[in-house]
Amino acid sequence: MATVNTPAYRIGEDGKLYFTYNQGAEYTVTPPIIAPLVYRIAVCEFDETTKKEYYRIQSAGAELPARFSVQQVDLMLSQYPCTITAAGEPQELPLLLDEVQQFYTKKRKELSKANKAENQKLKGTEWNKNLQARAAALDNLDFYRSQGNAAKVVELEKKLAEIEDELKKILTDKGVDLKILTKQSDCDICNDTGVIDGQICACARPMANAIKLYCAAKRLARG
Repeated sequence: MATVNTPAYRIGEDGKLYFTYNQGAEYTVTPPIIAPLVYRIAVCEFDETTKKEYYRIQSAGAELPARFSVQQVDLMLSQYPCTITAAGEPQELPLLLDEVQQFYTKKRKELSKANKAENQKLKGTEWNKNLQARAAALDNLDFYRSQGNAAKVVELEKKLAEIEDELKKILTDKGVDLKILTKQSDCDICNDTGVIDGQICACARPMANAIKLYCAAKRLARG
């Protein structure tokens, strides 16, 4: 069975993930005989498809005609004696799929716990009895509408309204959140998984900071 290699990213002191090399960092490599070579990390890029870091590098005032992976930069700087001549600025990685999945897994677990708490509030009430009565009334209403029985339709509509009022009263009296009680998803596209077709769902993008903070805290706790 093939082994899937998960990329390893640099964890900062704040627990967040950063590019291995800082943007603006400069390295002076001193090979034998020829003059020293100066490499500058001009741009840090992240490939969403490969989930890997890449770098645009300048040397002698010009950008090298390729993008370099972490491994390629490592090799470039390790062949000869190397000195860091400029530290550059750390660049945080974009929101990652793994982070989204961790956060949304936790979100669904918390919703499940909250759902149990809301159901607990309904114990001893007529909630379930009224739900059954509503289901029966709706079924009968559909039947009599199909038969064109106007009198029965009016009767059942009145009954259904009374049941709905009773259900609302129970929710209000017990302080129950219907959305949590029925486990309604915030996102109808991904159903609160944060992922759609193997990609980060649009619903997760506005929550990027919260997701990153959660995952950072988890990494610091593990460390």
